Amino acid sequence: MRLLLSGEGPTDLGHEKPSTGGMAFVPGPMAWVVDKLLERHHTKYSLLDAHQTGADCVTHIHETALAALGKRGSPLFPGVKFGKGTAFFTRNAQALGLLAKQTCAQEAQPVLAVLFRDGDGVQATSSGEWREKVDSMHRGFAMVDCDTGVPMVPRPKSEAWLLCALRTPGYANCVPLEEASGNDASPNSLKKQLAALRGGADPSAEQQADWVKTGAVDPLRIDMPSFNEFKKSLRAAAQNAGLPLLP
Repeated sequence: MRLLLSGEGPTDLGHEKPSTGGMAFVPGPMAWVVDKLLERHHTKYSLLDAHQTGADCVTHIHETALAALGKRGSPLFPGVKFGKGTAFFTRNAQALGLLAKQTCAQEAQPVLAVLFRDGDGVQATSSGEWREKVDSMHRGFAMVDCDTGVPMVPRPKSEAWLLCALRTPGYANCVPLEEASGNDASPNSLKKQLAALRGGADPSAEQQADWVKTGAVDPLRIDMPSFNEFKKSLRAAAQNAGLPLLP
């Protein structure tokens, strides 16, 4: 099985850094969230651990590379039917879905494609706006007949999911976090709240990844509408890829 990931940067699905023989993928916190859920419900092993110890089972594609693929793919004409504000997300999903299908055919193994995009806006992201972004990704995957694509869209952004686990009491009353502003410059932004919990300093991507990897943030316990939507999509894609559903 291969995991195909495309996000926005180091603090979500991860990034690549120079290493001996080329570039090496450094998983971000959201990549570990995906991995932990797959391990518990489908695979019984960590794809990221396997990849980091030499197995070639994870591919990361930067959002700029994905955008370039989208320009060469099927044309998309945004308008009333699809919504001009969500055409970008539809096109991203089309490109990632096509790449997943091509990789699956070339390697003769299932490929799960996870597309991460924050749902934030300058103001608090409305549930309708967030829903449109998620639906646009589902639409993009469907337009290229990819049933193993997974929209990963936190509302308003990934810090909300991390705060759900790290606040006291952890994993309690997390739904209001989705109503917070996605603007990092706001006085009580999610980013500032997360920094306050860690002594006032912005946590690095590596620190955030370690929280999930070591269990300080347990994805199995997060209960929020946007997170549950992602989990539902991940489970459906995994089953479509032929992975078992573990009890």
